[in-house]
Amino acid sequence: MGKRLAWSESTWFQWTQLAAGLLLGALGYRMFLVPNDIAAGGFTGIGQLVNHFLSWPVGAVALALNVPLFALSMGRLGLKFGLKSLLASVALSLLIDHLPVGPFTRDPILAAIFGGVVAGAGFGLVLRGGATTGGSDMLGKLVSSRVPVVTVGAVTFTVDVLVIACSAFVFDADKALLAMVSAFLMNRMLDGVLTGPSRAKAYYIISPHSQRIAQRIMEEMDRGVTGLAGRGMYSQKDMTILMCVIGRLEALQLRRIVSQVDPEAFVIVTDVHEALGEGFNPNN
Repeated sequence: MGKRLAWSESTWFQWTQLAAGLLLGALGYRMFLVPNDIAAGGFTGIGQLVNHFLSWPVGAVALALNVPLFALSMGRLGLKFGLKSLLASVALSLLIDHLPVGPFTRDPILAAIFGGVVAGAGFGLVLRGGATTGGSDMLGKLVSSRVPVVTVGAVTFTVDVLVIACSAFVFDADKALLAMVSAFLMNRMLDGVLTGPSRAKAYYIISPHSQRIAQRIMEEMDRGVTGLAGRGMYSQKDMTILMCVIGRLEALQLRRIVSQVDPEAFVIVTDVHEALGEGFNPNN
């Protein structure tokens, strides 16, 4: 019963994230990008270019491009994920074309910034909700599966560059430059929502006093430490490299411990976008 309840809560949370993401994604285009002729790449950007010449709805054009990709990719996506993503793609297209909201601003700079941020946050939530809206990413995966030497990133980048380049001729050069800004912000925001902000640090500590440092970290900070086998190639001596993931607010305490035990220790610090497990976010 407990597992069923947990599964149900998780499922509803995914659908909530998906619905919120679709709404935000549509608002980003409907309120900022489309009214200001900022085509920030992707299939929706192609829809904006087509709309300029033929007055076809932006979302409908994007959906028409997506449907064949879903048909070709359904086997690789899996039935559940594929159908959920197809539903998300249809919903996004309908919202972009029919959501009853007007332009929020006519300032193209503000539109590029806020359109990229809002739409990027929305697409990140869609991915966290266990779906995708298709687009150039799906095209890239399909091409890469047929031609392995062509990467997904190369296809996505090519589509975005071509759309933005075309927008310079269809609209103007200023709008194309703003589209580049918007596309950058959109991708950064998507990554931020998908992986979360950097809230932890990973410390790699190289010292002949690793045992004492590890003991103090575990006793004084109540943090786990992992010992990795290493070898100094210059000295040809075996050593234990400590790895410890801590919260940002604990960094000063860990540095103090290392400095007190071995001021000559070599320390490497990296950002951790997400840490799952004891002391951090739960694995479920």
